[in-house]
Amino acid sequence: MSSPRTEPSLSAEKRRLFTVAMWLLPLVFFAALEGALRLSGYGETYPLFVPVPGFPEYLHQNRDVARRYFTRQARVPTSLNDAFAAEKDSTTFRLFVQGGSSAAGYPYYYGGSFSRMLEQRLQQTFPDRTIEVVNTAMAAVNSYTMLDFADEILAQQPDAVLIYAGHNEYYGALGVASAESLGQFRWMVNAYLRLRNLRIVQGLRALLEKGAALFAGRGRGEPPTATLMERMVGEQSIPYHSPTYERGLAQFRGNLRDLLEKYRAHGVPVFIGTVASNERTHKPFLSGLAPGTDKVTWHALFREAVEATEAGETGTALGVFDMLIRRDSLSADAFFGRARVLDAARRFPEARIDYLAAKDRDQLRFRAPEAVNRIIREEAERAGATVVETQAALVHAARDGIIGSDLMLEHLHPNVDGYFTISDAFYRALHNARLIGPWKRFIPAKEARAEVLLTPVDSLFGVFRVRQLMGSWPFRPPGVVDHSMDTLRAKNREEELALALFRREKNWLEVTTSLRNLYAERGDFHQALRAALALIQQYPYLAEPYAAAADLLVRQRRYDEALAYFEAANERQESAGVHYMIGTLRLAKGEAASALEHLERARTLTPDDPRTLFQLARAYAAERRTPEARRTLERVLALDPQFAPARALLDRLPPGP
Repeated sequence: MSSPRTEPSLSAEKRRLFTVAMWLLPLVFFAALEGALRLSGYGETYPLFVPVPGFPEYLHQNRDVARRYFTRQARVPTSLNDAFAAEKDSTTFRLFVQGGSSAAGYPYYYGGSFSRMLEQRLQQTFPDRTIEVVNTAMAAVNSYTMLDFADEILAQQPDAVLIYAGHNEYYGALGVASAESLGQFRWMVNAYLRLRNLRIVQGLRALLEKGAALFAGRGRGEPPTATLMERMVGEQSIPYHSPTYERGLAQFRGNLRDLLEKYRAHGVPVFIGTVASNERTHKPFLSGLAPGTDKVTWHALFREAVEATEAGETGTALGVFDMLIRRDSLSADAFFGRARVLDAARRFPEARIDYLAAKDRDQLRFRAPEAVNRIIREEAERAGATVVETQAALVHAARDGIIGSDLMLEHLHPNVDGYFTISDAFYRALHNARLIGPWKRFIPAKEARAEVLLTPVDSLFGVFRVRQLMGSWPFRPPGVVDHSMDTLRAKNREEELALALFRREKNWLEVTTSLRNLYAERGDFHQALRAALALIQQYPYLAEPYAAAADLLVRQRRYDEALAYFEAANERQESAGVHYMIGTLRLAKGEAASALEHLERARTLTPDDPRTLFQLARAYAAERRTPEARRTLERVLALDPQFAPARALLDRLPPGP
């Protein structure tokens, strides 16, 4: 019988090589797959900031950046698209704003946002510095987006970051109860966001989303008539202190802690506002009872409490509401009902406590619970960030110290006064921190509020958007949609422009330019200038809005201000008309030498314009360059023999060769 054959064993060196090869093989495979996907053109990269088309010296927020987080929506939210210099100079103070729709200024945006109000006021406070307030906030995003943006914001050298956020932790993109979800594990979502530029990761998410959509029996973006608010809700009922409720708070705390720590490590000051919502005039969306509560008895008592309230029987109503709350402390409706009774009795501090309790127990979680503000204060203290008590500022400004429809449009978006109050709170916080430089000119709130650059078109547009929002779920029963906006007819030119913007028949630049021209034609130069300045805020790289503002200032005889705007226009794009106006205004100030430079350039650009040649002749005469003045005037008269001022000036010139 032969002995068994022995297989040759691998040497230690070959074994190591074999092990390394086994580890490298999947890496090589995935690297090859990634390369193939990229070569085939699959996938996208969405940087936060991109050059402004045609103006590479400026950056603005990428209009598609939200596609990092939204895969089920055909249209994604965008920011204000604030433009800022690609190269920051030593005179610039740059702030970035982060948050959701309230931080973005919904429903007005533009001059109705707190960031634009703040930028305008800071620029007036520091006229010798360039103030850039870059708002990166968007609707339906939350702390995942803010954390994801942080590195790209840091790359743009922020001098401070302002945060107003917390309402979207449940239903915002990637939130624990959002329709746009990657699961409820924070580490997994943040890992995906760090790897999102890999085409393999993008393909895997696309496959998962398609599978989920097929399993749920829905297509992308359905239902087509739903608002973004409706489309973002994945889990409607989130009871107070339920596991999902607590996960939402943990998600916010963890992401906020990482975000604040990142800015702290880079020495960037952070100012974070407490969030506020409509406490008084917005009843809970969804009230529920605890398991085990006798619903028949409870609802009978609730009807009794409501009847007593309507009859004005305060004591009885309060007694029954107290009984209801003892039976079940999870009912938002019970707390809201008791708050209304206390409110009517003018017991406002007690009423506000119950209004907040009702809001916290609202199971449809579009409004942040008070626990979010507690987390903001705790994490800010931990990271050395500054808490801006914006909620307290709104309470102070509110009628009877309870935030309601005097400051809020619906459940949580402020009206113009509400946004200004938030802006004022951040302005005062920056002042108290003594950032930017010596605050030699503190702009009073009353003065700043009067100069807010919100045009009538933007205001009407906001009204239309809120009306559209509140015309469907959750403000109306599911499936019920108010279509009255479809047949709305304009009563005046301002409404025509607002409707054209709302219906996407014209863009914001077109309607705001038309509004400016409309007011100028009417002789309402104040409103025309407001529209012109709004255009400058949105398009700081365009020359035309500066020139238009300067022209309006000339009509108001505000010549020094006009000169500054004409010069700003000329820095962006020279034109014969702007050089002519700069030269004419400088000549009027007695600065003939400086005027000559601009008037000669205007002549180069338009050699045969009689007006330009006449002003140039005046400048030559002021500089005692008589021969040149005479030749120029003779040219004017050759072009226009009836130009009487030119004839008169020629006759006054001293004799000479």
